[in-house]
Amino acid sequence: MESWRLIRILSTMRFWMDTNNQILKNNKKNPFHFEWVVPVFLKPRKMVKKVVMEEKAVWLTPLALISALIILSTLVAAPIRRAAIQMGLNIPIDFQYYSAEQQAQFMNAQASLTSPLFLYVFPILVGLVSIWLSWFILSSLLHLSLTLSGSRASNIRSYNLAAWSFLPIALRHIIQILAMFFAKTIVLSPGLSGFFPSDATGLVSFVSALTGLIDVYLIWQIVLLVIGVVPLSGLTKSKAWIATGISLVILVILQAIPGFISNTISGLTTSSPFFF
Repeated sequence: MESWRLIRILSTMRFWMDTNNQILKNNKKNPFHFEWVVPVFLKPRKMVKKVVMEEKAVWLTPLALISALIILSTLVAAPIRRAAIQMGLNIPIDFQYYSAEQQAQFMNAQASLTSPLFLYVFPILVGLVSIWLSWFILSSLLHLSLTLSGSRASNIRSYNLAAWSFLPIALRHIIQILAMFFAKTIVLSPGLSGFFPSDATGLVSFVSALTGLIDVYLIWQIVLLVIGVVPLSGLTKSKAWIATGISLVILVILQAIPGFISNTISGLTTSSPFFF
């Protein structure tokens, strides 16, 4: 009798260990969900609801995809930037009025910009920090604002929704890569910033940096957030959308600050805001 009981205990323990090992194996087997990428564009309502219903972390896929595209975009843009510098396309209009010393300083500074550090390393680092920091800020703001509005959803679900809402940014990078590859030029005035003069200062400079973030891809991101935030939070539409709007406004303002500071310090228009 004792031996039979021991056998049952050992069998139960083995079954429990096998089950846990299988769960761990399945979790490690497929940490990515690239099969969700295309359906998010084709069936956004269905896929976004699927994302927000997940209680485990599924935010890695869109961030990894965008990170890879940032690296590829930098590799494509670097030769174009180098050629523009070497051909003197960045020389100011009033360059002839500079003193000989100022001209020499400017040319030396331009020459340093053709180094791999400025063409590859810094743009890649800035781009990667940009997207990951933007995701962290948005997901944190979203979770905080929803919680203050009465939601009891876990923070991991906010992280998942925020990450997948950035997927239109991946499409933006793809289009920019194709444009650079075929047109051999770089987009200098993103979003609506082209409506403002390049030498704008003060409040106009800040508005220029702010409008540089506004394009169809940002609107697309907002749509994905609006679709997912109600089933995520369990709140009414008005409460959920107000909380989302507050999070987005704060995020966009934070994104515009680096471009505004750059314009103020250097007097030059930043071709791409820090976060995007």
